[in-house]
Amino acid sequence: MTKTAFIAGLMAIAGSQAVAGDIQIDISGVDAGRGGVIHVLAFDDKTAFDQSQMAKIVGYAKIPASGGSVSGTLKNQKPGQLAIMIHHDQNDNGQFEMKGPIPQEGWAYSKGAGVRSIPVFEDAAIEYDGNNSSLGLKMNYAN
Repeated sequence: MTKTAFIAGLMAIAGSQAVAGDIQIDISGVDAGRGGVIHVLAFDDKTAFDQSQMAKIVGYAKIPASGGSVSGTLKNQKPGQLAIMIHHDQNDNGQFEMKGPIPQEGWAYSKGAGVRSIPVFEDAAIEYDGNNSSLGLKMNYAN
């Protein structure tokens, strides 16, 4: 193999690699008086999102619930469809507290989905191009 062919091969491999960027998540409407943390989860798989399979998330950030507006970053996200879920975990126990069908903690999804019911992947999925960007979400509370 010639040196030129080797370099061309390396360039082709590098060009085929998916770029990954960071997504800054800006969350408004946070009730900081409730304390705790905010979990930001990214899914690129419909089944994983629809069934809340946390082991299959492709991005995660944990943000202190320290003000009415907070931000965190999902690092190294690959291009494609992503659905973002956030959860204000008031007691930082890693569980989304419910009282019957009523959420006891805050939540939000990308594209404003899930205000009145749990969304499916298609309702929340955004098309991410792999470039550094930001996304705004508004926290919801049932009580």
